[in-house]
Amino acid sequence: MIDNQEEFQIVEAVLNGQKDRYRELVDRFAPLVFDIVNRFVDHEDDAEELAQEIFVKTYERLSSFNGDSKFSSWLYSIAQNHCRDYAKNIRRHNKSFSQMEDRDLEEQMDSFGAPDMEMEKSQWVSLLKQALKEINEDYAEAFLMKYESGMTYKAMSNRLDVSQSALKVRVYRAKKELKAFIEQNS
Repeated sequence: MIDNQEEFQIVEAVLNGQKDRYRELVDRFAPLVFDIVNRFVDHEDDAEELAQEIFVKTYERLSSFNGDSKFSSWLYSIAQNHCRDYAKNIRRHNKSFSQMEDRDLEEQMDSFGAPDMEMEKSQWVSLLKQALKEINEDYAEAFLMKYESGMTYKAMSNRLDVSQSALKVRVYRAKKELKAFIEQNS
């Protein structure tokens, strides 16, 4: 485990010409990036391509990392934003992303067993998925981190570099907007 100071020193070394040291950051944070990427794609090739794009983008922006936050938090933000852009692009081209979201959300739901309950659950998941696309992206992200990924507010705060109280507000607002959307559309 490397600390903030060591992360910043590695970044400084890369910026000062020791470009091969970037590999240290890639090796250490690849699990984090793949964890994020795998929430957005379900094919290994797509995941590897997305992860590579994220590390290239991070390298290109390395001079903007000032060490005020953890490198992992900074990288997480870049990866999350890159994946969001990827998802938007996929939706625009009407590819299988929406189907993948359905599957992922359904996997998070408890199994009810009865066929009519399954149908109801499927309709509810579909409506929830649609609602998550309609509400504020920051709210949807916080909601998914809390309820899909089961993250604590502290872990969310570390990843997004946003205060826990701000994240609680985002989750609250997500619930409020989701409820309003579902009431209007059910």
